[in-house]
This record gives sequence, C-alpha cells and structure tokens, in this order.
Amino acid sequence: MSRRDDLAVLRIALEEQYERHRTQLALLARQTRRLPGDGADVAATSALAAASRRALGDIARALHYLEQGRYGTCAGCRRDIPIEELARRPSTRLCGTCRPGARRQRHP
Repeated sequence: MSRRDDLAVLRIALEEQYERHRTQLALLARQTRRLPGDGADVAATSALAAASRRALGDIARALHYLEQGRYGTCAGCRRDIPIEELARRPSTRLCGTCRPGARRQRHP
C-alpha cells in the first residue's frame, strides 16, 4: 500500500473516532442533567467531557490537515511521520525525534 492509501485508511479511523467522541459528549451531557448533586459523579463526568472535547479538537485538526494535504508531516522538521506512529497516535503533529519526552529516533 502507498502512503496515500495508508492516509485514506487513517482518515476513516479519524472520522470514526470523531463520531464516537461526539456521541460520548451527547451522552455525558444527558447524564449530567440527570445527576443528583453528587460532586464526585459530576466531577468525573466533567473530566470525561473535557477529555472528549480535547480529542474532538485534535481529531478535527488532523482531518483539516488531511484536507489540506499536510497531515502526517512533522510540524518540527517537516519530514513524513511514519504511518505506524500515525496509526498509534492519529492526532500527533510531531515525529518521534521532535516530540518532547519521546524516545529519540534518528532521521534516516
């Protein structure tokens, strides 16, 4: 498979993740309205909703970059991010060399 084909598969995965997070947010909003005043439940639900909103933003950005033909290019060094890395972390914007705290890899 070519990189273009691999990116098309990743697009499908990103779109599915986006829909999953949208559904989760809708369910969490409905659940929040039904929760009694239990602070722990409200805090947990709020944390889950915040995480889903962040994920939606990351995924939307990745889909936008796909549309522009910039997806999968490292924002640091401008090299292609390996497909395997994109499959593990689809919203990543940095390769393993440029990502802070990542195990260092050498560019070929």
